[in-house]
Amino acid sequence: MRTIAVVNQKGGCGKTTTAINLSGFLAVARRRVLLVDMDPQGHATLGLLTDAIQPSKTMYDVFVGENGKPRTSLSDITRSVVDNLDVAPADIRLSAAPDHVAMVLGREDILARCLDEIQDQYDYAIIDCPPSVSLLTFNALNACSEAIVPMDPSFFSLHGIGKLLETLDVLAKKNRREIVARVLVTLYSGRSQFARDVVDEVHRHMSGRHFDTMIRHSVKLAEAASHGQPIANYCRKCAGFTDYRALAAEVMQQETEMPVRQSVRFQPPEAQTGALEAVDSPSAPMRIREGVVFAIDAPDAGRVQLVGDFNNWALEGSEMDQHGRVWKKVLSLGPGRYLYRYVVDGCWQSDPSNANVEPAPYGGDNSVLVLDDTLAEMESVDAA
Repeated sequence: MRTIAVVNQKGGCGKTTTAINLSGFLAVARRRVLLVDMDPQGHATLGLLTDAIQPSKTMYDVFVGENGKPRTSLSDITRSVVDNLDVAPADIRLSAAPDHVAMVLGREDILARCLDEIQDQYDYAIIDCPPSVSLLTFNALNACSEAIVPMDPSFFSLHGIGKLLETLDVLAKKNRREIVARVLVTLYSGRSQFARDVVDEVHRHMSGRHFDTMIRHSVKLAEAASHGQPIANYCRKCAGFTDYRALAAEVMQQETEMPVRQSVRFQPPEAQTGALEAVDSPSAPMRIREGVVFAIDAPDAGRVQLVGDFNNWALEGSEMDQHGRVWKKVLSLGPGRYLYRYVVDGCWQSDPSNANVEPAPYGGDNSVLVLDDTLAEMESVDAA
């Protein structure tokens, strides 16, 4: 699944219009598309869903659990718009989500983990970001492999675009993966010499980091949004239709070239389906009949604990059992993406047997484990 964030900290530059209409044309081209509304204003939601079918659960419920219950999944809130196009809606409550998860470890990766769970259901995830640099924006960028930066041809946009691209580069280096960001000129009027000059500056200073397509100002784009439709389904004879169709074609031309955000897949070999006693050496987590076994070599330790997002990183009740040199613990985990660490005599560390890690918010690295649905199929075979 290609995950593309539509991002700019400046408002009024066509982010939501781009997210809606790019998604619409990708869907027309028979790509399975999920549009994720990460803006508390919920304009992408308003532009695709009519008032009669406003959802009761939104992205707020994905970020914030209720009464200690697990967070809602993206599949629970998505709504179908047209063929091949779904939307994960948002409303004003989403603005309170950063405060609710302020003390949660891995809070900047909530959206990435949720998208990992459904990545086989879609070809594209298009994320409409809020006009700010916030936790919601960081969640979108941590989940994406590409970014589209809409820019209206104005002095203020030209001044800020370089800083935004620098921010994306820094974030990409921090997360040890590439974010391919390209500028998209929107609200373009060729009648203005100033607008043409701004476009020339963009092409000169951002060679290779801009789209050839430019989005012209079109009243029909606003009309389509007011009717809850992408322009592809509303009006064929307008500049908005022509331009966003060209943008979608340019995006699809890159399908074999752009990096796709991949999570690390846990594929248990047949040899790992034995009993706990058979696990006699440290290794990355492996599947056995009793569940998933974690094992670490710590012969001189007096106490080893296993913590992760599966137990809210709580030390209480996280004790591992010593078996000679190796400490072990078996957990019953369903399919999903998990972050974890070992705590050896009070010192937190990543799993030395698992090379799949990601930077933790408070320093060091968390180990990453992704359990595929194939594990559930294995359980049914074992039971038989």
